[in-house]
Amino acid sequence: MPKQARALRTYDRVLDAAAYEFARYGYTNANLQNIADRIRLTKGALYGHFANKEELAAALDHHLRATLGVLLTEARTSPHPALGRLRTLVLGLGRLFRTDVRALAALRLAAETARSNAKPIPLLTETHDLVLHLVRETQQEGHWDASISTRPLADLIVAALFGAFWTETDTGHSGSDGTVDTMWEALAQALGGAPAH
Repeated sequence: MPKQARALRTYDRVLDAAAYEFARYGYTNANLQNIADRIRLTKGALYGHFANKEELAAALDHHLRATLGVLLTEARTSPHPALGRLRTLVLGLGRLFRTDVRALAALRLAAETARSNAKPIPLLTETHDLVLHLVRETQQEGHWDASISTRPLADLIVAALFGAFWTETDTGHSGSDGTVDTMWEALAQALGGAPAH
């Protein structure tokens, strides 16, 4: 294997191991030696890719921003009706955090940072704003009961979605399979009387 390809593979392995460590233990309790041990690297070899925990956290944050950005842009710009865009966004986020430990770890790190600074999580705020907009459009299009207050409904969707992952006991790879899909179907049936596919 060429040297550059091997270095990229090791970089990815380090990020995956760091994601597992951060998702499980948070920033403060994450340990670089544990990350190196997890993928059978020396700590020195790990430092060849990332100088410290800050660089690892920044790489994970970049990954989350890029991945989430694609989902948010698609939900904003798709020509489909609001209900379909909202469903695609919610289920896409569910799939992202269920299958991508890097995104899940970055979400935990963003939550820790926001909590320590007594500020909202920027990506969560952006997601909530879009969900609020799509819920309002869905109600205006007559798909959901317009007599239900829009903001609390958007709050409920976002809280249920992110809560499904913040209450995980394993780093996002266990009981959440299908949880978001099932919650979506229950919500859609309660608000519109029929499954929203």
